Amino acid sequence: MKRPTTIAIALSSLFMTSSVLSNTAADLKPNIYQQTGLIEPVRQTLPQRLSKVEASINKLMAQLTLEEKVSLIHANGKFNTAAVERLGIHEMWLSDGPHGVRHEIERHSWNSANWNSDFSTYLPVLTAVAASWNTDMATLHGAVLGSEARHRGKDLILGPGVNLARLPLYGRNFEYLGEDPYLASALVVPQIKAIQKNDVAATIKHYALNTQELNRTGVNAKPDERTLREVYLPAFEAAVKQANVYAVMGAYNEFRGTNTNQSKHLVTDILKGEWGFEGLLVTDWNVDINTFDAAMNGLDLEMGTDVPHYKDYYLADPLIKMIKAGKVPMGVLNDKVARILRVQLSIGMMDAYRVAGQRNIAAHQQAARKIAEEGIVLLKNSRQVLPLKQSEMKNILVLGPNLDKQHALGGGSSEVKSLYEVTPLQGLKSKLGKSTNISVMRARSNQLTPISSDYIATRHWTGTPSWNVSYFSDDYRQNRINESWITDSEFKATSLIGSSGEQFITMKAAIKPLKSGIHTLKLTAKGKVNIKVDGKSELRKEGDSDDIVTKKLSLHQDKVYQFEIEYTGSAGYTLGWDTPNKLFNSQAEYLAAAKNADAVIYFGGLSHSDDRESIDRADMKLPNQQDELISKLIEANPNTIVVLTAGSAVEMPWKDQASTIVWNSYSGMEGGHAMADMLFGDVNPSGKMPFTLPKQLADTAPIALKDYNATESLYTEGVFIGYRWFEQQNIKPLFSFGHGLSYTSFVLSDIKLSAASINQGDTLTVSATVTNAGKMAGAEVVQLYLRDKEASVERPTKELKGFAKVMLQPGESKIVNLQLNTRDLSFWDEKNNAWLAEAGEFEVLLGTSLDYIHLQTTFSLK
Repeated sequence: MKRPTTIAIALSSLFMTSSVLSNTAADLKPNIYQQTGLIEPVRQTLPQRLSKVEASINKLMAQLTLEEKVSLIHANGKFNTAAVERLGIHEMWLSDGPHGVRHEIERHSWNSANWNSDFSTYLPVLTAVAASWNTDMATLHGAVLGSEARHRGKDLILGPGVNLARLPLYGRNFEYLGEDPYLASALVVPQIKAIQKNDVAATIKHYALNTQELNRTGVNAKPDERTLREVYLPAFEAAVKQANVYAVMGAYNEFRGTNTNQSKHLVTDILKGEWGFEGLLVTDWNVDINTFDAAMNGLDLEMGTDVPHYKDYYLADPLIKMIKAGKVPMGVLNDKVARILRVQLSIGMMDAYRVAGQRNIAAHQQAARKIAEEGIVLLKNSRQVLPLKQSEMKNILVLGPNLDKQHALGGGSSEVKSLYEVTPLQGLKSKLGKSTNISVMRARSNQLTPISSDYIATRHWTGTPSWNVSYFSDDYRQNRINESWITDSEFKATSLIGSSGEQFITMKAAIKPLKSGIHTLKLTAKGKVNIKVDGKSELRKEGDSDDIVTKKLSLHQDKVYQFEIEYTGSAGYTLGWDTPNKLFNSQAEYLAAAKNADAVIYFGGLSHSDDRESIDRADMKLPNQQDELISKLIEANPNTIVVLTAGSAVEMPWKDQASTIVWNSYSGMEGGHAMADMLFGDVNPSGKMPFTLPKQLADTAPIALKDYNATESLYTEGVFIGYRWFEQQNIKPLFSFGHGLSYTSFVLSDIKLSAASINQGDTLTVSATVTNAGKMAGAEVVQLYLRDKEASVERPTKELKGFAKVMLQPGESKIVNLQLNTRDLSFWDEKNNAWLAEAGEFEVLLGTSLDYIHLQTTFSLK
């Protein structure tokens, strides 16, 4: 065995204060840039620039008129602010971009600008970064995003996001960094630093408690103070104190009765008071604010308000009137303008030597591939089916809805106009060439399934094929009470916004046949349904039977038909059809192929029809009866490999039946290559789950506690989010937080502490040896969980407080050092409104997942 080497990881010092709005060349490790061929930006004039910021602000402020000042704190276009050219203040341009710079839209509308020069690198989504458990991957992600934003002329990139995955149904979980506050904090810091090294302001979002899309603009979040501080604020705190983030975006939801953007407690007391944030707070688009509260409670920049003219914004002419009337002090406005100028000056908007950036270069594509590789999680490999041996693969059957699906243009505001996107099918074909026959089939369940998205011509604003849904107060359908979008011609009453009992809905979509001929409509429903095509009633059903009623229609491929579904009931319905073009293979065909294949790979899961902004999922089930398909494939071939792509947890009723399960996030433009390399062993999987995978939705805290609704979220589970809840309730999930397998094996040994007891303010070092005991090089994540053995408040059984990803050759050992400080031992004391670390014994648990603890020991705090 090779002699152990030592690596030191100091992840626990996330909350040390530092000077705001400064990022130096020493902040980031250069090795990860070198490994991928990225050029680390050098800001040679940064110290001189930053030394002049405050003086420049004072000089500009003295020359700005009241009207000019106000013009700087609200939008002057969909994604830009106004300029004051006489003083050299330029327009400031913002762009969406959690995982790639969004395509260009028109200055004053949401229409595409139809550029041919706005393609960008499509990076894996942030759940993939979280699944890597690797701060270097966070650095890569930020480095590419910042460089491409700068090349596109953007000043603020609207990301990263750090809202936690409290609810598996939440439509935007894929945009964030998992369910644990420590993991999110540790990863967001290097990402922000890497973005801002490119003279672009990172914008951490959405501050705070944005954990559902159900009535996202009106739901009132009301957690207790301890839950707020321990769970939902740490990642934002780390971004401010450790990463010196330049901008923060407020959330859509309310906090204790008012919009988060104008919450005195969140903004002036905590963000700008306790944490000392000196950057700017910007709204999301079209939030529920008012002029006085927004002005007085810390909002700096208003974007996207739905009014006729930019001067009608809350922080525009209405603010000027309040200032002139003496209702809002001039000092309040001056502070906002100073913050905006501080950001502009810090990122070099008035500097001739600003970083130029790069876009769509090979190094960025290589970085996307590296992140995708490390974000793949091997959940199960009980029969050692993986890695596949190319020499033994003569005939592979591949199928599933994500086999050849591209995801870049879905999801909502995070959409990316990718230069290209390698799908799993393309990755396999590229890897295997002509040496292996790849049989591609398209399967569907024997149950009635909704009309495929292939036929839907209607688009949600996110670009997803969708049905528009109108909710009415009664069966006359004259008083519309709400509007939404659903991706399939299937409706479940439980998905209605804030209502129960009998529902009155109308769903509409434009449908374009792929081939002319007879199309047989098939409908099952509980309640009353009327199907109209181009205004004519074609199919009806009434009652609670499970019968399927049908109607044959002659449709033409060159025509678009307007489908309308009127439903009254309290359960739901499914509308499907049989078409003349045989879009799907029969069950007999694909099961026979599965039995004879050397390998069967099913690429299933979710898509951005399910994981997307503005809508939560109705349940945790795989859509379109995928569970039935997967189960039958495994029966036909026990070595079937199930690859699930998703941004949120899904149920897996076939989990015990399956031998091999792979979890994949939306993995960017190089994801297909990364997946092929992992399946065939050129990449050893090293990802770990950043959130718990429950057996069923009812096991999760918000559902079990009935705390998911359109009106008020009380966060009744308190600090017991995610895995903490499952441990507290003694509920065994499908797969635990931190779980992930490898093609090799690792051993942890020789746990040691730097001291048996420490004083308040001391740092404790926990060390252990990690050995690769297998025959293949690979990486393991050492995870440190902490337990307070006796406390005056109820604390989680385990809390993540450190981790390190270690790459090892076969037989190689390394010593890992992880540090704990007083903050890591603390909880929020609501009596004194402060962090409190109580004296007593603490247990240190080192493992490779939450449920696989290898080593443990104790120490005491005096």
